[in-house]
Amino acid sequence: MNSPMKSPLTRRPPTRQTTDESGLLSFKVSPRELTPFRVKLANGISSVIGLGLAAAIFIPLLQARHLYLPELVTAFGVTVLGYHLLRWVTLEACRVTTRIELRVDQVKVRRLQGWESYDRRIEHRFVLLPHDATEHEQRCHDLVTRQAAANGQVVQPPIYYGDSFHVVLVYAGHRIDLLTVYGRQQAAAIVARLQHCDQLLDAEAKRVGAGKNPHIAGEWHHTPGGLNDV
Repeated sequence: MNSPMKSPLTRRPPTRQTTDESGLLSFKVSPRELTPFRVKLANGISSVIGLGLAAAIFIPLLQARHLYLPELVTAFGVTVLGYHLLRWVTLEACRVTTRIELRVDQVKVRRLQGWESYDRRIEHRFVLLPHDATEHEQRCHDLVTRQAAANGQVVQPPIYYGDSFHVVLVYAGHRIDLLTVYGRQQAAAIVARLQHCDQLLDAEAKRVGAGKNPHIAGEWHHTPGGLNDV
């Protein structure tokens, strides 16, 4: 027996296909991702808690009169496992959800101050851009690396912004940042999902004869400024 076809909307980001007030096809995309700042914050919190956990485990052992190898191995294993569990919990707690709605006539994104709406019938596309702070982070890392090398040390600073990307709506040539995502694969998946939903809505607009729709695949022209598709 052949397995049923899998829907392209089943994987991340969470996407719900629905209908709007007019009964037309619409999509609700709700990516729950990390930002580079939140990853940095989560790493700092988990490191501090991890040090406290290690101190709580090892200090009593070191104060004991007799110290046995199995106890040290067990303590080390519990500390490592506890740190990774704490880091996972902290990262999950630091994730932020962005709500995006795509309809035949508009694109909406939820901000702190409320919903922002954009006319989907106007020329637009969804693209992926490197984080704006990537170059600055790279310069800082180069400086730290050179200073460490001059002192005979080897350092490898963590990369946050270099591994982060902006998911952008290019709206009549203007850049509208929808969300910032830590991780290329996660960010690329969001852009691909938005592009796929956009194409389905184009087909829906044609099906119902919703007037002239300028957003037709193959007619887009790249805008200046280095905005590139995934």
